[in-house]
Amino acid sequence: MPQPSRTGAGASGPSSPSARPSGPAGRAGLRSAASGLPVLALAAVVLVALNVRGPLAALPPVAAEVRADLAVSAGAVGLLTTLPVLCFGAATPFGSWVVARWGVRTAVLACLVGVLLGTLVRSAGGYPAALAGTVVLGLAITIGNIAVPVLVSEDFPSAVGLVTALYAASFNIGSALTTAVTPLVAAPLGWRAATAVWAVLVVVAVVVVLRAHRRRDEGGSGADRAAARAARQQLAPHPVPVRRRATTWLLVTACAAQSFSYYGTTAWLPELLADRLGAGPEAAGVSAAVFQVSAVVGAFGVPAVLRTTGRPRIALWLVCAGWATLPLGLLLAPGLWWCWAALAGAAQGGGITVVLVAAVARGREVRAGRAGGPADVRAASALVQGGGYLAGALGPVVVGTAHDASGGWTAPLLVLLTAVAVLLAAGTAGVPRREAPAP
Repeated sequence: MPQPSRTGAGASGPSSPSARPSGPAGRAGLRSAASGLPVLALAAVVLVALNVRGPLAALPPVAAEVRADLAVSAGAVGLLTTLPVLCFGAATPFGSWVVARWGVRTAVLACLVGVLLGTLVRSAGGYPAALAGTVVLGLAITIGNIAVPVLVSEDFPSAVGLVTALYAASFNIGSALTTAVTPLVAAPLGWRAATAVWAVLVVVAVVVVLRAHRRRDEGGSGADRAAARAARQQLAPHPVPVRRRATTWLLVTACAAQSFSYYGTTAWLPELLADRLGAGPEAAGVSAAVFQVSAVVGAFGVPAVLRTTGRPRIALWLVCAGWATLPLGLLLAPGLWWCWAALAGAAQGGGITVVLVAAVARGREVRAGRAGGPADVRAASALVQGGGYLAGALGPVVVGTAHDASGGWTAPLLVLLTAVAVLLAAGTAGVPRREAPAP
């Protein structure tokens, strides 16, 4: 019977049947097939990840200064933080079209150029400029969200899980870095300089990505590159379109629950601690930092579980257990909030890793003797992330509404616990049961 492709490590396809997720061949998977230079290719992935979350995290720490300088309401400033997440969901068809039309490598560069432009425009003028720059940022990052998983599956076919974990961990590193540094720069220079200075990191990313792509194109003979193109063409199209697979929609639901929990928690955890424990601004800031930084542990924990057990669902169950400790812990033992924030933070880092790796695996799974190709990976990634981020944008609204309606925090915590239950149910059915041998 046809078997799904390897989730944790990816499948190399018919053109390289001997690939394995660990041992010498697994380590060889870290070598880009064309370039042979893993450091440059990995650096490109990391820098893209830093730049597709960092600019969004730069604004909230200086929200008060932005509101005062632009003379707008708190809701108007809040729109600047919500719009990108809405773009991640609503603009997914556009991002998928760009990747299909321009190719994955050009799409990655377009993402970075858009982030550079959006960062500068957002800091350059009044509220209309800030709004326009935010929309450009959202559209550009949407392209990157879809392009990078495809890029990883092509450049690291036998190490998809590990490289995806590095990519996901870099999300949180970028967010934590910009959250911590932006206020320090804003104190002497103002919020405009503090948010615009991150454009320097975008320029560095563009240079590294260009070098990595050029080195990859130069690697190997012309016959090797032609054979690689022919192999990719043989893998597509998959006999069953991605949108008609039940597993795709189960992963969409799982990603929606993961994103809903993440954005709902990020928006309301500081205020929840202030209300229930009387925590001051310093403790609230610590809770946010613990939640974000712990995600790095979760992102790298998932590949470790995959390597040890070969069962992606075990990684998913551990993620759900970590997530559940936050609402249950704050209900039963709120004084240990730092412990629950750390466990849930690790869970959210691991959760997005599980979802991204599973989306790539389901896009490449074997049916009717054929494995899905880059087009299938792109389609699966677009559907899963698009639906997930749309639900994520609703997280703060639903949790906040539950708080207003109930007058307390028990109902919002039960809402988050319900989202974790949805993640458990949909993820268990949608994530492959075992890692299968590469086709």
